Amino acid sequence: MTRMFTVALLAAAMMATPSALARPTGPSELGLPGDAFYPESIAAAPNGALFVSSLVTGEIVRFAPGSSEPEIFVADDVNVGTAGLMVDADRNLLWACAVDLSFQTPSQLRAFDLRTGALKASYTVPDGGVFGDIALARGDVYITDTVGGRILRLQRNGGQTGLAVWSVDPQLQAGAFLKINGIAFDGRGTFYTTNYSTGELFAVGIAPGGSAEPAVPVRLDTPLVVPDGIRWQGGYLYIADNVAGLTRVDPVTGARKVLDASLDQPSSLAFVGDGIWVTEGQVLRLQAGQMPNLPFKVVRLSVR
Repeated sequence: MTRMFTVALLAAAMMATPSALARPTGPSELGLPGDAFYPESIAAAPNGALFVSSLVTGEIVRFAPGSSEPEIFVADDVNVGTAGLMVDADRNLLWACAVDLSFQTPSQLRAFDLRTGALKASYTVPDGGVFGDIALARGDVYITDTVGGRILRLQRNGGQTGLAVWSVDPQLQAGAFLKINGIAFDGRGTFYTTNYSTGELFAVGIAPGGSAEPAVPVRLDTPLVVPDGIRWQGGYLYIADNVAGLTRVDPVTGARKVLDASLDQPSSLAFVGDGIWVTEGQVLRLQAGQMPNLPFKVVRLSVR
């Protein structure tokens, strides 16, 4: 944990631009249990159920569709800490990045039964590293190694029994201790990943044979600050920036727009219907050893 907590806090919060989102008139916040949850990631099932991970306690909670009461889905004695989440409805699984901020145990990609929360499989990161976030593409699972600046792949349809390094592009390895973190797939043939320390955004294509193409920087009209979780929706990238707030990026033009700068250090997001649920992770306070703003919560924004 000591090395992670030496990451410097970056720029002050950016001013919001006119928003395309609004807080809904109905229930718009979900409270999370305890005073040390620090919600790192969020994922949504097709029925609207939400899963939220704790970076510090390791537990994963579930909110049933329409419910504001968190249920323990994965107990706090299963993972030391939990970062990225991704629902795999085709296989009835919830993928999770099990991490240890004290670096006493290696990161693992874990698969939990989407109905019961039972642990179904674990895959240990090769050659060290710390997992950040997860994306699904063409039946395979892709995971960022935020310390090594790598993207790893679990080939679910190819008979592979473990994780293998998919991309080690030097462009992804710049910055301080924490490097690429969030990752999203555009549904066609390109991944997008963010560098937590440098604020850079990269596109990494899938070559015809399945290997990784060279990383290509996405030039933005205004820079990201501390980009964390990232999702693809409707031709845009939606990025939870710990400092700047919820941001939308057009990867073709590089146009960037802050949709909501009032969020409290957001770390990830998930789409449900016409809304976006955003975790207020407060990760920068965790890194700085500051007290969090309680309660920890997930905030819903609705599209106008």
